[in-house]
Amino acid sequence: LGYRPPAPETATPPLPPSGSATLHLQAAMAKEEAMH
Repeated sequence: LGYRPPAPETATPPLPPSGSATLHLQAAMAKEEAMH
């Protein structure tokens, strides 16, 4: 898997188009909820 959860210090990388950013954010949140 090439997925890495965003680290706190890397909270502000060069953002992709807002559509992709939103998608990535939702995916990360879903993954976090699935882990709990």
